[in-house]
Amino acid sequence: MYTTVWHAALSLDNFMMLTSMLARRLRRSILPLLMLWAAPAVMRAQVGATTDIITGVVRTPAGVAVENAQVEALSTETQVTRRQRTNAQGKYTILFPDGGGTYRLTVRYIGFAPTTLTLTRNGDDDRIVRNITLGQSTAQTLARVEVRGTQRRGNGPPGGPPAPGGTERVIAGDQAARLPVDASDPAAIAALAPGVVLTGADSTGGGGSANFSVAGQSSQSNNVTLDGLSFAAGFVPQDAVRGTRVVTNTYDVARGQFSGGQVSQTTLSGTNVIQGSMSYIGRYRDFTLEQGGTTGAFGGAYDQNQFGAGIGFPIIKDRLFFFGALQGRRRADLLPSLLSADAATRARLGASPDSVTRFLSLVDGYGVAGSAGVIDDNRNQDNVTVLGRMDLSVTDAHTLTLRGDWRLVDQTPTRVGSLALPQTGGTTENRGGGGFLTLSSRFGTGVVNELRAGLQVDQRIGSPFVTLPLGRVQVLSDLTDGTQGLT
Repeated sequence: MYTTVWHAALSLDNFMMLTSMLARRLRRSILPLLMLWAAPAVMRAQVGATTDIITGVVRTPAGVAVENAQVEALSTETQVTRRQRTNAQGKYTILFPDGGGTYRLTVRYIGFAPTTLTLTRNGDDDRIVRNITLGQSTAQTLARVEVRGTQRRGNGPPGGPPAPGGTERVIAGDQAARLPVDASDPAAIAALAPGVVLTGADSTGGGGSANFSVAGQSSQSNNVTLDGLSFAAGFVPQDAVRGTRVVTNTYDVARGQFSGGQVSQTTLSGTNVIQGSMSYIGRYRDFTLEQGGTTGAFGGAYDQNQFGAGIGFPIIKDRLFFFGALQGRRRADLLPSLLSADAATRARLGASPDSVTRFLSLVDGYGVAGSAGVIDDNRNQDNVTVLGRMDLSVTDAHTLTLRGDWRLVDQTPTRVGSLALPQTGGTTENRGGGGFLTLSSRFGTGVVNELRAGLQVDQRIGSPFVTLPLGRVQVLSDLTDGTQGLT
């Protein structure tokens, strides 16, 4: 009997060749699937607060994806046009930093009629998604189509709590200019949202602007951003503000840096259209109706004159743009102090007339002269702000923005309390400036990224009117209503 035995042998060289071939096959089959699975997560994580992202898929009437179709988006506000061709899956993605939120989209492909429609960004959506089906070869006139995307964060499940960051109010720059508020003051804009309460200005600062509180939290829990970057410098020229978004909800890690409220402002950019604006705001205490019977320095009336101007124009059409704005303001309040308060106001603050008389006689005994002729009865504040911005469209996929600002705030007198002498105050001058850079980029059709960097420099100089030791006196007064006041 003969037995046939088959032997299978594999040399080391053949083993290495087989291993290499299997690795190549795995890379070609598994790696694309991993990239396809990860790409949506990357795109969701890196979106811009000030950038409109227009994306979608182009198909034929039969549902077949169209490759190399020309997609053209025109911003109806800035008149800037950006273009891109679809990939093998028919997908397109177009970036519009500060595009305005409304666009006319046109899709062209040989053998099909051009398709034109209008897109509008809705609320705080991070992208505008529009899938397009090309029309037949016969040219057709399409009616206006308004697309409203679903909110990214939404309002949570039915009957459940609202999603973080879902409570907000968006105020356009032209709308704020028509309201009886200071459109350049973030706190004044924030006060238009429900749940926001204005608080007094910092008595030690020279900015003169009020703070705001959300849900009883301190102003340190708030955050103010300009073009997506934290901005603590205060005022921005009114003619440079595109829009303001006020968020007053629970902490949102997607926004970050606040647990009370956030005021997010965006600035205007230059466009293909030469445009400019000028504004003047005047307010006079003689035309102010004081309430509650409080008049004079404690009545809240003041004089204010504010002038502003802005201009934007293209340096290179569809490529390089410039925008600049300036604002100057002088505000004069009657100085509230112990000397300017009348008897009724002093009693309301807990000090009887005889206690104030006794206190002033003791102070005069130390040789401290009165404020008449030395310190102005007005608290004057001068504010000058200048802002400039350049936008460069490097390619349809990359946009570079540079912004610079300079400011000066001078207030005299400051640091004077309601029951203090004017001599305890002084002058405060704030000056500073900053720079801002952002690069908005699109990589392929699945990844969008915004790189931001900024620098702010602030200098505060304070000097007293009188170089003397500061004294504090506690007074127990018997008031006319039978109560006692400790001040």
